[in-house]
Amino acid sequence: MSSVEVATVHPRKRHWRQQLEPFFYIAPAFLVLIVILVYPLGYSFWLSFHEWTLRGFTTGVPWVGLDNYISLFSNSDFINSLRMTFTFVICAISVEFILGMGLALLLNHELKGKGFIRSMILLPMMCTNVVIGLTWRLLFNYEFGIINFYIRQLGFAPVEWLSNTHMALISIIIVDVWNTTSFVALMLLAGLQSMPEEPFEAARIDGASAWQTFVYLTLPLLRQSILVALLWRLIDTFRIFDVVYLLTAGGPARATETVSIYVYTYGFKSFNLGYASAASYAMIFIMLIIAGFLARMIGRSSD
Repeated sequence: MSSVEVATVHPRKRHWRQQLEPFFYIAPAFLVLIVILVYPLGYSFWLSFHEWTLRGFTTGVPWVGLDNYISLFSNSDFINSLRMTFTFVICAISVEFILGMGLALLLNHELKGKGFIRSMILLPMMCTNVVIGLTWRLLFNYEFGIINFYIRQLGFAPVEWLSNTHMALISIIIVDVWNTTSFVALMLLAGLQSMPEEPFEAARIDGASAWQTFVYLTLPLLRQSILVALLWRLIDTFRIFDVVYLLTAGGPARATETVSIYVYTYGFKSFNLGYASAASYAMIFIMLIIAGFLARMIGRSSD
Protein backbone atom coordinates (compact mmCIF):
# COMPACT_ATOMS: atom_id res chain seq x y z
CA MET A 1 0.00 0.00 0.00
CA SER A 2 1.43 3.39 -1.00
CA SER A 3 1.80 6.37 1.27
CA VAL A 4 -1.01 8.17 -0.59
CA GLU A 5 -3.46 5.30 0.10
CA VAL A 6 -2.43 5.19 3.75
CA ALA A 7 -3.01 8.94 4.05
CA THR A 8 -6.54 8.57 2.62
CA VAL A 9 -7.49 5.55 4.77
CA HIS A 10 -6.49 6.93 8.16
CA PRO A 11 -8.61 10.12 7.99
CA ARG A 12 -11.63 7.96 7.08
CA LYS A 13 -11.03 5.71 10.08
CA ARG A 14 -10.66 8.72 12.33
CA HIS A 15 -13.88 10.20 10.92
CA TRP A 16 -15.89 7.03 11.61
CA ARG A 17 -14.32 6.71 15.04
CA GLN A 18 -15.33 10.26 15.88
CA GLN A 19 -18.86 9.61 14.61
CA LEU A 20 -19.31 6.38 16.60
CA GLU A 21 -17.55 7.47 19.79
CA PRO A 22 -20.60 9.23 21.36
CA PHE A 23 -22.71 6.09 20.87
CA PHE A 24 -20.28 4.05 22.95
CA TYR A 25 -20.62 6.58 25.79
CA ILE A 26 -24.43 6.48 25.88
CA ALA A 27 -24.77 2.76 25.06
CA PRO A 28 -24.67 1.65 28.75
CA ALA A 29 -27.53 3.99 29.61
CA PHE A 30 -29.58 2.65 26.70
CA LEU A 31 -28.88 -0.92 27.77
CA VAL A 32 -30.08 -0.15 31.30
CA LEU A 33 -33.27 1.45 29.92
CA ILE A 34 -33.90 -1.58 27.71
CA VAL A 35 -33.47 -3.96 30.63
CA ILE A 36 -35.56 -2.09 33.21
CA LEU A 37 -38.14 -0.40 30.94
CA VAL A 38 -38.48 -1.69 27.38
CA TYR A 39 -38.33 -5.41 28.13
CA PRO A 40 -40.92 -5.36 30.99
CA LEU A 41 -43.27 -3.22 28.90
CA GLY A 42 -42.91 -5.49 25.90
CA TYR A 43 -43.31 -8.66 27.93
CA SER A 44 -46.39 -7.37 29.77
CA PHE A 45 -47.92 -6.32 26.43
CA TRP A 46 -47.28 -9.83 25.07
CA LEU A 47 -48.71 -11.27 28.28
CA SER A 48 -51.96 -9.32 27.87
CA PHE A 49 -52.82 -11.56 24.89
CA HIS A 50 -52.15 -14.78 26.82
CA GLU A 51 -53.62 -16.60 29.76
CA TRP A 52 -51.13 -16.68 32.64
CA THR A 53 -52.45 -17.99 35.94
CA LEU A 54 -50.68 -19.43 38.94
CA ARG A 55 -52.31 -22.84 38.47
CA GLY A 56 -51.73 -23.24 34.73
CA PHE A 57 -48.54 -21.42 33.78
CA THR A 58 -46.38 -24.53 34.32
CA THR A 59 -48.22 -26.38 31.55
CA GLY A 60 -48.07 -23.45 29.12
CA VAL A 61 -49.26 -19.93 28.45
CA PRO A 62 -51.97 -20.24 25.80
CA TRP A 63 -52.76 -17.46 23.33
CA VAL A 64 -56.22 -15.97 23.97
CA GLY A 65 -56.08 -12.97 21.64
CA LEU A 66 -58.38 -10.14 22.71
CA ASP A 67 -60.31 -12.23 25.26
CA ASN A 68 -58.61 -10.50 28.19
CA TYR A 69 -59.58 -7.06 26.87
CA ILE A 70 -63.14 -8.16 26.03
CA SER A 71 -63.71 -9.66 29.46
CA LEU A 72 -62.08 -6.59 30.99
CA PHE A 73 -64.58 -4.10 29.58
CA SER A 74 -67.49 -6.45 30.29
CA ASN A 75 -66.47 -6.69 33.96
CA SER A 76 -68.52 -4.41 36.20
CA ASP A 77 -65.69 -4.21 38.74
CA PHE A 78 -63.31 -2.78 36.14
CA ILE A 79 -65.92 -0.28 34.98
CA ASN A 80 -66.38 0.72 38.62
CA SER A 81 -62.60 1.19 39.03
CA LEU A 82 -62.57 3.44 35.94
CA ARG A 83 -65.45 5.46 37.35
CA MET A 84 -63.70 5.83 40.71
CA THR A 85 -60.44 6.80 39.01
CA PHE A 86 -62.04 9.50 36.86
CA THR A 87 -64.07 10.80 39.81
CA PHE A 88 -60.92 11.04 41.89
CA VAL A 89 -58.89 12.66 39.07
CA ILE A 90 -61.52 15.27 38.19
CA CYS A 91 -62.31 16.24 41.80
CA ALA A 92 -58.68 16.30 42.99
CA ILE A 93 -57.32 18.26 40.03
CA SER A 94 -60.21 20.76 40.15
CA VAL A 95 -59.64 21.56 43.83
CA GLU A 96 -55.86 21.65 43.37
CA PHE A 97 -56.17 24.04 40.43
CA ILE A 98 -58.47 26.44 42.31
CA LEU A 99 -56.32 26.46 45.46
CA GLY A 100 -53.08 26.50 43.45
CA MET A 101 -54.25 29.47 41.41
CA GLY A 102 -55.16 31.35 44.60
CA LEU A 103 -51.77 30.63 46.16
CA ALA A 104 -49.96 31.61 42.97
CA LEU A 105 -51.81 34.93 42.74
CA LEU A 106 -51.08 35.58 46.42
CA LEU A 107 -47.36 34.80 46.12
CA ASN A 108 -47.10 36.90 42.96
CA HIS A 109 -47.63 40.05 45.05
CA GLU A 110 -45.09 41.67 47.31
CA LEU A 111 -45.77 40.24 50.76
CA LYS A 112 -43.83 40.24 53.98
CA GLY A 113 -42.42 36.81 54.62
CA LYS A 114 -43.16 35.62 51.09
CA GLY A 115 -40.07 33.41 51.12
CA PHE A 116 -41.15 31.77 54.37
CA ILE A 117 -44.68 31.18 53.03
CA ARG A 118 -43.27 29.66 49.85
CA SER A 119 -41.02 27.31 51.80
CA MET A 120 -43.93 26.26 54.04
CA ILE A 121 -46.22 25.31 51.18
CA LEU A 122 -43.38 23.24 49.72
CA LEU A 123 -43.18 21.01 52.81
CA PRO A 124 -45.87 18.51 51.68
CA MET A 125 -43.96 17.91 48.45
CA MET A 126 -40.88 16.89 50.44
CA CYS A 127 -42.63 13.93 52.09
CA THR A 128 -42.75 10.50 50.47
CA ASN A 129 -46.13 9.00 49.66
CA VAL A 130 -45.64 6.16 52.15
CA VAL A 131 -45.09 8.62 55.00
CA ILE A 132 -48.04 10.69 53.85
CA GLY A 133 -50.34 7.67 53.67
CA LEU A 134 -49.39 6.35 57.11
CA THR A 135 -49.58 9.78 58.74
CA TRP A 136 -53.01 10.60 57.34
CA ARG A 137 -54.23 7.11 58.23
CA LEU A 138 -53.46 7.97 61.86
CA LEU A 139 -55.06 11.40 61.53
CA PHE A 140 -58.25 9.86 60.07
CA ASN A 141 -58.47 7.15 62.74
CA TYR A 142 -62.04 6.95 64.06
CA GLU A 143 -61.19 6.40 67.73
CA PHE A 144 -57.80 8.03 68.25
CA GLY A 145 -57.32 10.35 65.27
CA ILE A 146 -56.64 13.99 66.04
CA ILE A 147 -59.18 15.16 63.46
CA ASN A 148 -62.05 13.34 65.17
CA PHE A 149 -60.71 14.52 68.53
CA TYR A 150 -61.23 18.17 67.56
CA ILE A 151 -64.58 17.31 65.96
CA ARG A 152 -65.70 15.87 69.32
CA GLN A 153 -64.39 18.97 71.08
CA LEU A 154 -66.66 21.08 68.89
CA GLY A 155 -69.63 18.95 69.93
CA PHE A 156 -70.13 16.99 66.72
CA ALA A 157 -70.17 13.24 66.15
CA PRO A 158 -66.91 11.72 64.88
CA VAL A 159 -66.67 10.98 61.16
CA GLU A 160 -65.90 7.56 59.70
CA TRP A 161 -63.32 8.95 57.30
CA LEU A 162 -61.93 5.69 55.91
CA SER A 163 -64.63 3.13 56.72
CA ASN A 164 -67.63 4.96 55.24
CA THR A 165 -68.28 4.37 51.52
CA HIS A 166 -69.24 8.00 51.00
CA MET A 167 -66.36 9.56 52.94
CA ALA A 168 -63.46 7.28 51.91
CA LEU A 169 -62.96 8.79 48.46
CA ILE A 170 -63.34 12.30 49.86
CA SER A 171 -60.62 11.51 52.41
CA ILE A 172 -58.22 10.40 49.67
CA ILE A 173 -58.99 13.56 47.69
CA ILE A 174 -58.19 15.64 50.79
CA VAL A 175 -54.83 13.90 51.17
CA ASP A 176 -53.94 14.38 47.50
CA VAL A 177 -54.97 18.04 47.57
CA TRP A 178 -52.83 18.62 50.68
CA ASN A 179 -49.88 16.90 49.04
CA THR A 180 -49.79 18.39 45.55
CA THR A 181 -51.53 21.77 45.60
CA SER A 182 -48.14 23.39 46.19
CA PHE A 183 -46.84 21.83 42.94
CA VAL A 184 -49.69 23.38 40.95
CA ALA A 185 -49.13 26.70 42.72
CA LEU A 186 -45.44 26.74 41.81
CA MET A 187 -46.17 25.89 38.16
CA LEU A 188 -48.72 28.69 37.91
CA LEU A 189 -46.49 31.11 39.84
CA ALA A 190 -43.70 30.53 37.32
CA GLY A 191 -46.14 31.35 34.53
CA LEU A 192 -47.36 34.50 36.30
CA GLN A 193 -43.84 35.80 36.82
CA SER A 194 -42.95 35.27 33.15
CA MET A 195 -45.89 37.30 31.80
CA PRO A 196 -45.20 40.76 30.32
CA GLU A 197 -46.19 43.85 32.31
CA GLU A 198 -47.33 46.04 29.38
CA PRO A 199 -50.83 44.52 28.88
CA PHE A 200 -51.60 44.84 32.60
CA GLU A 201 -50.44 48.48 32.67
CA ALA A 202 -52.66 49.20 29.66
CA ALA A 203 -55.61 47.50 31.39
CA ARG A 204 -55.12 49.60 34.53
CA ILE A 205 -54.98 52.77 32.46
CA ASP A 206 -58.20 51.78 30.66
CA GLY A 207 -59.91 51.27 34.03
CA ALA A 208 -60.33 47.49 33.91
CA SER A 209 -61.33 45.88 37.19
CA ALA A 210 -59.29 43.17 38.89
CA TRP A 211 -61.77 40.48 37.80
CA GLN A 212 -61.73 41.69 34.16
CA THR A 213 -57.94 41.73 34.19
CA PHE A 214 -57.86 38.19 35.57
CA VAL A 215 -60.40 36.78 33.09
CA TYR A 216 -59.33 38.57 29.90
CA LEU A 217 -55.58 38.90 30.48
CA THR A 218 -54.20 36.60 33.17
CA LEU A 219 -56.00 33.41 32.18
CA PRO A 220 -55.31 33.65 28.40
CA LEU A 221 -51.64 34.51 28.96
CA LEU A 222 -51.38 31.74 31.56
CA ARG A 223 -53.03 29.12 29.36
CA GLN A 224 -49.86 27.20 28.50
CA SER A 225 -48.72 27.00 32.13
CA ILE A 226 -52.21 25.84 33.15
CA LEU A 227 -52.22 23.08 30.55
CA VAL A 228 -48.74 21.90 31.52
CA ALA A 229 -49.72 21.77 35.19
CA LEU A 230 -52.93 19.90 34.36
CA LEU A 231 -51.02 17.43 32.18
CA TRP A 232 -48.51 16.63 34.92
CA ARG A 233 -51.19 16.27 37.54
CA LEU A 234 -53.34 14.12 35.24
CA ILE A 235 -50.51 11.64 34.67
CA ASP A 236 -49.60 11.55 38.35
CA THR A 237 -53.16 11.34 39.66
CA PHE A 238 -54.43 8.78 37.18
CA ARG A 239 -51.83 6.21 38.23
CA ILE A 240 -52.07 6.83 41.99
CA PHE A 241 -51.55 3.67 44.03
CA ASP A 242 -49.51 3.94 47.22
CA VAL A 243 -51.58 6.54 49.08
CA VAL A 244 -54.85 4.75 48.23
CA TYR A 245 -53.40 1.37 49.21
CA LEU A 246 -52.15 2.64 52.56
CA LEU A 247 -55.35 4.48 53.42
CA THR A 248 -58.11 2.12 52.26
CA ALA A 249 -56.59 -0.59 49.98
CA GLY A 250 -59.52 0.03 47.62
CA GLY A 251 -62.25 -0.37 50.25
CA PRO A 252 -64.69 -0.15 51.77
CA ALA A 253 -66.81 -2.18 49.32
CA ARG A 254 -64.63 -1.06 46.35
CA ALA A 255 -65.55 2.58 47.04
CA THR A 256 -61.94 3.69 46.44
CA GLU A 257 -60.74 0.96 44.09
CA THR A 258 -58.86 2.82 41.37
CA VAL A 259 -57.52 1.11 38.26
CA SER A 260 -54.07 0.75 39.84
CA ILE A 261 -55.57 -1.05 42.85
CA TYR A 262 -57.63 -3.21 40.48
CA VAL A 263 -54.51 -4.22 38.54
CA TYR A 264 -52.66 -4.96 41.78
CA THR A 265 -55.51 -7.15 43.04
CA TYR A 266 -55.63 -9.33 39.94
CA GLY A 267 -51.89 -9.33 39.31
CA PHE A 268 -50.40 -9.87 42.76
CA LYS A 269 -53.26 -11.40 44.75
CA SER A 270 -55.06 -13.55 42.18
CA PHE A 271 -51.90 -14.00 40.05
CA ASN A 272 -53.89 -13.66 36.84
CA LEU A 273 -51.07 -11.82 35.09
CA GLY A 274 -52.56 -11.92 31.60
CA TYR A 275 -55.76 -10.23 32.73
CA ALA A 276 -53.85 -7.76 34.94
CA SER A 277 -51.56 -6.85 32.02
CA ALA A 278 -54.59 -6.15 29.84
CA ALA A 279 -56.03 -3.91 32.57
CA SER A 280 -52.76 -2.02 32.95
CA TYR A 281 -52.48 -1.43 29.19
CA ALA A 282 -56.08 -0.31 29.01
CA MET A 283 -55.21 2.26 31.68
CA ILE A 284 -52.12 3.32 29.72
CA PHE A 285 -54.08 3.73 26.48
CA ILE A 286 -56.78 5.82 28.17
CA MET A 287 -54.16 8.02 29.83
CA LEU A 288 -52.23 8.42 26.56
CA ILE A 289 -55.37 9.59 24.74
CA ILE A 290 -56.14 12.23 27.37
CA ALA A 291 -52.49 13.28 27.70
CA GLY A 292 -52.15 13.51 23.92
CA PHE A 293 -55.19 15.78 23.77
CA LEU A 294 -53.73 18.07 26.44
CA ALA A 295 -50.29 18.03 24.77
CA ARG A 296 -51.91 19.06 21.49
CA MET A 297 -53.65 21.94 23.25
CA ILE A 298 -50.29 22.99 24.72
CA GLY A 299 -48.79 23.03 21.24
CA ARG A 300 -51.64 25.14 19.92
CA SER A 301 -51.30 27.63 22.79
CA SER A 302 -47.56 27.98 22.17
CA ASP A 303 -48.22 28.64 18.46
